[in-house]
Formats: sequence, structure tokens, C-alpha cells
Amino acid sequence: MALSFRLVGDVCGVLVSLSTCRYDWQQSPDRMHLRHHCPLNVRSGYVPMVNGKNFERGIHVSNDSHYLLGFNEPDHHEQSNLTVAQATVMWKELEKHAAGKTLVSPAVTNLNWLQQFLQHCHNCRVDHVAVHIYRCDAHQIMAFLKQAWDRFHKPIWLTEFSCPHTTSENDQLRMMREILPLLESAPYVFRYAWFASRWLKHASDGAWVDISATLIKENTSELSALGHYYNNFMH
Repeated sequence: MALSFRLVGDVCGVLVSLSTCRYDWQQSPDRMHLRHHCPLNVRSGYVPMVNGKNFERGIHVSNDSHYLLGFNEPDHHEQSNLTVAQATVMWKELEKHAAGKTLVSPAVTNLNWLQQFLQHCHNCRVDHVAVHIYRCDAHQIMAFLKQAWDRFHKPIWLTEFSCPHTTSENDQLRMMREILPLLESAPYVFRYAWFASRWLKHASDGAWVDISATLIKENTSELSALGHYYNNFMH
């Protein structure tokens, strides 16, 4: 059975319990917790990520974490934006900090990029695979995940997904109701994270994902209808 977990978004969102696991594209939750005065007890279950941006600042991940996520969307110019060759050199350094942890691949939307990385990165350790996909059709998402499994035969983390472009919470909820049972029943899906716990941007302003996808309402700690469904489904 897959384990759902939270992609935190732009604020800690810890006043509600959506999951025991979460990540926020950072190596540590300390900066976000300090900024938003989050209690220390919410740090349990945090999954660090070495984003790929600002890699020169070093790697500082907790010895207590059981997992380590690789670079965020190296196949996108507006994200970590890495060539396969660059990522390979950086991965060798990342491995030094992953002893005793399950090491998850760079999170990609382009499976060809990841395949080239795995072929180019000789003797590199990649235990699990991370992917992102934004579709409003649950079966298209599952077909993409099955393709990833057939290519790599490694447990899959779907670390970003939701219905893009739409401003309708009903569209988001319909897709969520369709996709969650499919994710739970897929033996190759290890974890999944809806995008996002707290998301305040609007499609009308050019955002890829609209505020209709948020699990926590704006300026509150109250769950949205999506958040209630996601939370109740997990429990």
C-alpha cells in the first residue's frame, strides 16, 4: 500500500494533521518553522530534499531522516535546470550524505531525462524514483506511473500531482476521488504527495496550478473540502 504524504507549499501548514510525512523542497524544515513559528513536534516525518538549486551552499541533512530526495525537476529551466552531466557530478557528492538512507532519484516530468541520467551516472546509487505529473485524468497519471515502473523497476514517489489550469474545486475533488484509490492499489507506488497543502496562486494570474487545489484554506489553518477528503482518505 502506498503512503500519502504532504507537499507543504509556501507555509508550514502544521495546525492540521494531513499526514505523518511531508517535504517542502528544502534540506531542513528549520527555516520555515522559524519563519512561521511552527511547534517543534511537527518535525517528525520530515523528508529532506537536496533541491539542486544553490548546491554550492552544501548539503546539511539530518542523520535522523530515513529518506533523501534528489534534485527538483532538473529537466525544467525554471527549477533546478541541470544537464545530465551536471547532475551526475552532483549526485556523487549527494551519495556521500545518504548513508543509511533510501536515496530517491531527481524528481522529473520527463522520463527520458531520468533514463539518460541513470545510464550516464555509472555505479550511482538510486534506490527509488520520483516523478511529477499534472493531469486532470486519473488514468493518464496512472499510465505515466506504470511507464516509469516498466522503465526503471524501482518504487515510485509521485511527489507532485494535481489538476492544472482549472479554477474549479469540484474538478480537483473529482480527480482526487478517482486517483487516490488507484495510487493505493498500485504495488509500484511507494509514496504520493498532492500539490499542495497550502497554495494561494491563481490560474487567472498565469499560475500552472490554481488555488482550487489547496488543501488548507487561505489565511487559516482550516482544511478545504479537498483537504478534508485527502485527510479522511488517508485515515
